Amino acid sequence: MYWMHHTLPMAVAATAARLRIAGPTAPDWILLGSIFIGYFAAAWACLAIYFEFATGPALLWLPAGIGFAAVLFLGYRMAIPIFLAQLASFFLLNPYHQPLLGIALSLGYALEALLGVYALRALHFGGSLASSQDVLILVLVALGATMIEPALSTATQVFLGVMTIAPAVSFGRAWEAGIFSVLLIVPFILGWQHVSVAEALPARRREQLELIAAFVVLAAVAIFLFWSPYLRFFGISVIFFLPAVLVWIALRMHPRWMTAAIMLTSIIGIAGTLVTQARTQPLSTDLLTDQVYIGLVAAIFLLFAAIVEERRVAFQQLEEKLQVTSASDEAKSEFIAVLAHELRNPLAPLVSSLELLRLSPQTPEGYTAIANAQTQTVMMRRLLDDLLDTARIAQAKLQLQKEPVDAREALEQSVTSVQDYLRSQGHTLSTHIPQQSLLVDADPVRLKQIIINLLNNACKYTEPGGTITLSCAVDETTNMLTITVSDTGIGIPPDALDSLFQPFRQGAMPRTDRLGTGLGIGLYLTRQLVELHGGTIEASSDGPGRGSTFTVHLPLLTQVPIRYVPAEETRSASGSARRIMLVDDNQAFVRAMQQLLSHYGHETHAAHSGEEALAALRTFKPDVIVLDIGMPGMSGLEVASRIRESGWRGTIIGLSGYGQESDRERSAAAGFDHHLVKPVAAQDILALL
Repeated sequence: MYWMHHTLPMAVAATAARLRIAGPTAPDWILLGSIFIGYFAAAWACLAIYFEFATGPALLWLPAGIGFAAVLFLGYRMAIPIFLAQLASFFLLNPYHQPLLGIALSLGYALEALLGVYALRALHFGGSLASSQDVLILVLVALGATMIEPALSTATQVFLGVMTIAPAVSFGRAWEAGIFSVLLIVPFILGWQHVSVAEALPARRREQLELIAAFVVLAAVAIFLFWSPYLRFFGISVIFFLPAVLVWIALRMHPRWMTAAIMLTSIIGIAGTLVTQARTQPLSTDLLTDQVYIGLVAAIFLLFAAIVEERRVAFQQLEEKLQVTSASDEAKSEFIAVLAHELRNPLAPLVSSLELLRLSPQTPEGYTAIANAQTQTVMMRRLLDDLLDTARIAQAKLQLQKEPVDAREALEQSVTSVQDYLRSQGHTLSTHIPQQSLLVDADPVRLKQIIINLLNNACKYTEPGGTITLSCAVDETTNMLTITVSDTGIGIPPDALDSLFQPFRQGAMPRTDRLGTGLGIGLYLTRQLVELHGGTIEASSDGPGRGSTFTVHLPLLTQVPIRYVPAEETRSASGSARRIMLVDDNQAFVRAMQQLLSHYGHETHAAHSGEEALAALRTFKPDVIVLDIGMPGMSGLEVASRIRESGWRGTIIGLSGYGQESDRERSAAAGFDHHLVKPVAAQDILALL
């Protein structure tokens, strides 16, 4: 009694918790009575079919699935009404009264349910038709547990000497009937518990129509297959049509609809076999064949539907994660852009102040300190530019302004740009550049950025006093231009070559005490720019301490003449004195820039807001306006638009911490002639004048 009152309820609660299925809420006697009545009614119906249609030795036995489901969903104590209902059906409905056989049959079906559910628990069955693991566990347990009753009943009949058919046939028919019953009833209840048809219908009308169409086609195929004597249609065996429709349902619908499809197929199939007897084989053979066929189809397509649902859920989760990642990347890129803008604002007055100090009389030590400070600001500006370029490439927003470019000129200009850095490190630069024109289809700014990045990288990873070699050659076989930068620096370990061009991987290079600052994105950015030009880049090294070589391959242009600018088209960089209005809310930057431009002979006027600029436009009458785009209040874009609307046609130079193509397009649409990215030096403005 203790076992009945304590152990079983605890086991039921544990089973319900394990399977995430709600335990019974009605009084025990109602549940027990309901299972008894349901099991007995199913047994009566199946025995009526057995005797009415003379299906022996084939057997249709739905109570096996009902009993298994009862214990699975309501707990182990449901084995009691299963045993009693089976016993009652044997003595009340079966004309062969063998008490021991009746007890063996009843005990067998109760044990099937008990041990089957216990096996599910032991195998961590979760009760989900959307899990291929759960479906596979259910199929395997159904195959194993349904052997219990056939084994007990067959052995009992042999023992009593009442066996009227071969033991293998007796065992086989009961086993097949049990598997069919469990795989038909248990998945159907699992799929539709607590879910109505209306709730399970897809939300979209198109999907609802597809669902209806699928089941109409399924019903038609099942009727033709099980109710018609014709086994071929258009020369194709009808048996292949049913799996085709089930594949459709598995690929397009939730697994619960697969259980409904199997249930519908079973009802139509069994009814057709019993009622029409359209085929020439004996009814018992047809019934046995139908149950084996439908049971096999149920096992295969329940598993198939679960796998499809797992993939669908996995893809949905992946898509959600991709959306989150994309949003995160977008936010990161926006953060980088804002950060660069905020960092460039304080850099701008520093650059201008350093230029002004350099123009003033200084001691040798002062000149050295100013030069060092300028080098660091240039380095910081380059790091900010690299960060922004990396974000643009990651978002596929970096656009090249390609044109025929003489690579020889780009190489020479790049060498000029890094001369100060080379001298500061005490390096010797050796160049081998052909004298003829080397035309490539490239963005001239980005091409120089590629070369400068490689030269700076060589300087950075070469001990003071080293040698750096820049060479250029043409491979006439492949019509490719080869640019090589080699050094006598610290070299690259063999295991670091593969990760050398990955972003933020500065640690791939050997660590030294003299490494300069960096974010580990220079080589990554260089490779991306090279590939955007249709080229390739590779690195090689003989190992640590033996230098390194970077080789860039770019496609050459053919039959495209170089456009040389005639002398009469050139203009002096300095030009004549101009009236320049500086508009920026950063007063330190404006004061320093005023002093610098005045030093070069230009007349300046300062305004610190859009309203001041518009008011000064009528009195100062500037030739050039240098206008900050990101001012608070009235933005520079609005100021430029109003200036253009007033009819002023002078040059407007925009200053901004944002330098993406979209930013430049907006500034051009507002009326800006030029768009400079902060920090801006006086030489940048003078070059435009």
